[in-house]
Amino acid sequence: MIVFEWLLLFVLGFGSAAGLAYVLRRRGLRRIARLQRENADLLGEESRIFTFLHDLGTSLGDDRGLRRLHEEIVEGVAQVADAGGAVLYLVDTKTNSHFVPAGMTPHCPPLVEVPPDLRPQRAAQALHSYLQLKSVPLGYGILGKVFEAQGPVNLGRLGNWEQIFPEMSPEQRELFVMAAPLTMGARRMGVIAAAREGGPFSPHTFEVFRSAAEQVAFALVSAIVQQEAMDKRRMEEELRSASEVQRILLPRKAPDIGDYFISACNTPAKVLSGDYYDFIRIDDDHMGLVIADVSGKGFPASLVMATCRALLRGQAAGETSPSRALSKVNRMLFGDVREDMFISLAYCVLDRNTPQITLSRAGHDAPLLFRRATGEVTPLKPPGLALGVDGGKVFERVTRDFTFQMDPGDCLLLYTDGVNEAVCAEGDEFGTDRLLETFRLSAPNGAQAVLEALQTALDSFVGGAPQADDITLLVVEKR
Repeated sequence: MIVFEWLLLFVLGFGSAAGLAYVLRRRGLRRIARLQRENADLLGEESRIFTFLHDLGTSLGDDRGLRRLHEEIVEGVAQVADAGGAVLYLVDTKTNSHFVPAGMTPHCPPLVEVPPDLRPQRAAQALHSYLQLKSVPLGYGILGKVFEAQGPVNLGRLGNWEQIFPEMSPEQRELFVMAAPLTMGARRMGVIAAAREGGPFSPHTFEVFRSAAEQVAFALVSAIVQQEAMDKRRMEEELRSASEVQRILLPRKAPDIGDYFISACNTPAKVLSGDYYDFIRIDDDHMGLVIADVSGKGFPASLVMATCRALLRGQAAGETSPSRALSKVNRMLFGDVREDMFISLAYCVLDRNTPQITLSRAGHDAPLLFRRATGEVTPLKPPGLALGVDGGKVFERVTRDFTFQMDPGDCLLLYTDGVNEAVCAEGDEFGTDRLLETFRLSAPNGAQAVLEALQTALDSFVGGAPQADDITLLVVEKR
């Protein structure tokens, strides 16, 4: 075209204004056409970027969750970067030692080692399946290098990086690759990469990829935060449901057992409690009273509590010896609880026909007995080992039944250590002395008065300090 213009000028004359104007006009039209093409390319690129951002935003609110977002990311990056394919590798949060493929376009060229039998094109589907399942160590090859980089990298021809990826196939050597670490603040999430055959990515395309990678990192962080919030809400709902089940497991009202009047309460420190109390019908004349405290807190303690409750209910039927019932429960529990968990428990058997009460104390705080005749409070300390500590031999040798008598006006208090170990804002404990004194002063007024007095005393002592442990109280009054 330029030669033609020079010939035209020669024919018309170099001094011809018409010839010069004609040539300049043609050059101007070509420049305008080139600018129009560039403008069209920019508009198309802008459209692809906006489409990409729109799809990311839509995926963030999609019920299908992270998987759909990962698909949108690789499809969008491949399109805006004019690449043959794109792949997203994320850090495995379970191990923090490997990348796992989170998203991959169907024909994405592989950036990891590929077995020889999967390299031919005829194995494309098998290759894609292999790549979708293959995890990669964090420091491995191209992905590892990019992950440690400060920002996106235009790697150029992959064959130039044989020193860090010696296992690449001949086909992989001819790939051209751009990749970026995905980071947002302190979060290091993984790597996004785009690859193609046939030629390098231009500097302008690399800048577009850089912008896309920044949006990908932002979208992933947003999705992770959103997922964490959803998981937290779901966990809170599950905990509330579990807490409701626990409340259902606690007795709704005290049993009618002759001249005995019983009051009890349970106040969890968290949503779930590791304490419990129970009333167990042994036979027509005997009733079992249980109070227990599982070591630890939260969901594990609540599960052990529910298991212990079920086992004891099963073994107590027809068994008037509390230590024999606990021995059977201990043997069943021992193999199923963690080494760092145990259950302290106090179990009393009441007889409606006599004033005799039989107590077995499996490592629990000593019950307190108030004698109306003397006004004194006596701790009951029969020996006993907590459940789950020993397989059976030591437990059965140490834990024994202890029998005592309650006269009219006497009160028996069973409690968990959340009472005496309650802490105020200054760090002081409620303590055994305050517990004894509060019980001694309120016991003449009966079981319900003891319960209310202890609750009031604890609230007054603790003040605004958060409850540190579950609190359970069980009071028996002989009328």
